[in-house]
Amino acid sequence: MKNTNKTKMTAVPGGPAKRVYIVTFGCQMNEADSEDIAAAFRARGYEVTPELKKADAVVVNTCTVRQKAEDKAVSQVGRLRLWKERHPEGKLFVVGCAAQKLGAKYLKSRFPFVDEVVGARAIERFEDALEAQYGPADAAIEISHKNLFRSPQTAYVTIMRGCSLKCSYCIVPAVRGPASFIPAAEILEDSRAKLAAGAKELVLLGQTVNSWRRDGATFSELLMEVLRLPAIERLRFMSPHPLYYDDAFIKLLAGEPKLARHMHLPVQSGSDRILKAMRRGYSRGEYLDLLARLRAAAPDLAVSTDFIVGYPGETEGDFADTLRLVQEGRFSMAYCFKYSPRTDRPEMRTAITGAEMERRLARLLAAVRENSRVVLNERIGKIEEVLFETETHGRSSGNFAVRVKAGGIPGKVSTVLVDGAEKNTLNGKLI
Repeated sequence: MKNTNKTKMTAVPGGPAKRVYIVTFGCQMNEADSEDIAAAFRARGYEVTPELKKADAVVVNTCTVRQKAEDKAVSQVGRLRLWKERHPEGKLFVVGCAAQKLGAKYLKSRFPFVDEVVGARAIERFEDALEAQYGPADAAIEISHKNLFRSPQTAYVTIMRGCSLKCSYCIVPAVRGPASFIPAAEILEDSRAKLAAGAKELVLLGQTVNSWRRDGATFSELLMEVLRLPAIERLRFMSPHPLYYDDAFIKLLAGEPKLARHMHLPVQSGSDRILKAMRRGYSRGEYLDLLARLRAAAPDLAVSTDFIVGYPGETEGDFADTLRLVQEGRFSMAYCFKYSPRTDRPEMRTAITGAEMERRLARLLAAVRENSRVVLNERIGKIEEVLFETETHGRSSGNFAVRVKAGGIPGKVSTVLVDGAEKNTLNGKLI
């Protein structure tokens, strides 16, 4: 998960006067949804603005994966009361996962200045909400698929929505619904459009992205189809689930250099007892065995992960198992979170104190930072394939930030010899 992002885009000279301001909370799925929302506004003559005071419309794309994320989104909506008072003709849209969980009735009752509420399950029908407020899109306006959140070289492609797993801590299935898979033809069309707009790297998105199956095709077969598209330099995906890797994918990883040498593979805990309580479907040993198989196929593979601390019933011994897994997994980085109850069931309440939760999180973060330092330093002396975003900065296939003194060509993949590491960045020189 990423921190809050505010959509930023430069104004088009001589463009339309109408502007939309978009605030996105949560994950890459929400970021991709916000890009689609921006395109829907552009089709009605709007441009995206980073300045709230200049906005004629505002969209708040909400998250509810943790209570803190939901609270931030709701607070943001509350703060927009002043904007609405100053722009009574302006329209305010609240969308996404917290909008789904809380519901239109609650949100409009608490914030009567909200014009439209579109929950995560209906996000693909956001166009209907826009049409209700502004009328149909202008067919004469040509919409390019611009990326709002990452570099111009990288674009998101959503391939599925929802999740059919039942992890005990997770609210995603309740707010996004069961897994539904987008047809391969639509995915390829979206991919072609984003490559034509200048993207060099595509990121396929889904809650359990590697569970994709549609019309007899498998996830690995979909990857092969996308990799055949002209102009693609690199392909990533997130977030996969350990349960859905198979031999076909391992073979593809070994043989396809354009498939990124990085996997974000959430594990959540290093304790078998806690993994079972979480209903994750695998053991610590099975997870480590999968890592070994992936690294055998791609020896230079970098792996990042997610951890949750303080899950109900987590003992000091369970937490010690998680700390050991940080080192055994050799993770390049990890997102670490305090457990946040997403249900009113008493057995799902946190058993440890807030102070103990903070202590465990601090210890976990320290272990992750040290492990990341070791992994980063292991890259010194090696050659990295880097997709440059500027003349001096790019990102490697292993998802490491890479810096050179000069010579990088934005949108081009070049080889870099790493000669140093600093914080989260590799330093090197072009070969």
